[in-house]
Amino acid sequence: MNDDEAKQRMEELEQLLDKYSYEYYVLNASSIPDSEFDSMMEELIELESEYPQFKSKTSPTQRVGGQVVESFKKIKHKRMMLSLADVFNSDELYDFDRKVRDVLKVPEVEYMAELKIDGLAMSIDYVDGRINYCATRGDGTYGEDVTSNVITIRSIPGIISVKKPLEVRGEVYMPKSSLLELNKQFKAEGKPEFANCRNAAAGSIRNLDSKVAASRKLDAFWYYFVNAGEFGITKHSDALNYIEKLGFRTNPERRLCKNIDEVINYIEEYHKKRANLEYDIDGIVIKVNDLTKYDELGFTAKTPKWAIAYKFPPEEVRTKLLDIVLTVGRTGQITPNAVLSPVRVQGSLVSRATLHNEEFVKEKDLKIGDIVIIRKAGDVIPEVVRPVYELRDSSVHDFVMPDVCPVCGEKLVKIGPKHFCTNDKCLTKNIEKIIHY
Repeated sequence: MNDDEAKQRMEELEQLLDKYSYEYYVLNASSIPDSEFDSMMEELIELESEYPQFKSKTSPTQRVGGQVVESFKKIKHKRMMLSLADVFNSDELYDFDRKVRDVLKVPEVEYMAELKIDGLAMSIDYVDGRINYCATRGDGTYGEDVTSNVITIRSIPGIISVKKPLEVRGEVYMPKSSLLELNKQFKAEGKPEFANCRNAAAGSIRNLDSKVAASRKLDAFWYYFVNAGEFGITKHSDALNYIEKLGFRTNPERRLCKNIDEVINYIEEYHKKRANLEYDIDGIVIKVNDLTKYDELGFTAKTPKWAIAYKFPPEEVRTKLLDIVLTVGRTGQITPNAVLSPVRVQGSLVSRATLHNEEFVKEKDLKIGDIVIIRKAGDVIPEVVRPVYELRDSSVHDFVMPDVCPVCGEKLVKIGPKHFCTNDKCLTKNIEKIIHY
């Protein structure tokens, strides 16, 4: 086989393997047996070994990872990668809709409503039908080049049929099942578990060894065709359909809404369905469907005015307050902490929550043995909301703040609502100072 024949066969194998990966990982179907796929992969590996000058950096053989980098280089986005402004209730949604209609001078606006995937925002740039780079959002102007890790996600097309420059943006995420499997492995190995799917996805993509990313079973949804106008596309809904035909995995739960009332109905529907999805979502993204109006609607310094993110209220669950224990911080502050019967909240297992100080416990009227409502403040930090009074029985008892430090035994000093250990030789206090330093 001469060079031209080798190059041609390698390109053919890449296209075939990409096609069959799309069938298997996106369509959940395959037109060939696994043995045939494996045979083509082995042939490509052999050819790349013999003709390394023709090996593509996004070859299907790179899906298993193997590249180790010292750090991720910065890459400048061709177009600003902005975040979205948040709203939290229907009044704010109606206000957003009113502002859009006022600018466009129309009675109604068509919107695309999409699930807000809780993962890591990503941009992929294609040149000549191949991946040029994959970059995180970063500060919106510069992101991290994480190409070696993102290309290990098997549902992402390495080759597309379009030769013009093309950029898509979306969310890399970890499915709930992958997180459970990973944390089970970490627990067996004595490693700290990931708190949620978002942290797991971000940690995997930012790992310097692409084999780690490949092993984490990540996936991605693509929700924005950045330069759709250059392809003559004028509707966001059409842009999503177009990139889907190119092989990109788009979220099938999206819905075209003819007005803001239909958007609100969609939000209510998916608030109920949220727990049953195979991935975490933290809200709904609403975009004006007409791409030609984006320039007219404009931007603030940080966010577009043609899109908004509705954030779901925190999920609340019940569990038992087993005990209240004290910790000593670097300043000597004594903090009560709730010991909870472990319960899953928004994808992670919660067994502890800070109670801040004695006054907080009294204001919440918390008693040891109570059934309590907990949630994650800002979708991240566990907090105890209130006791469930109707389930309180005679077995509960009050929390009593001690007069002395639980570590060194020195008398505590109360300043405002907080208690402090003022002993400079308190062991835990000094350890915390060193850790902080």
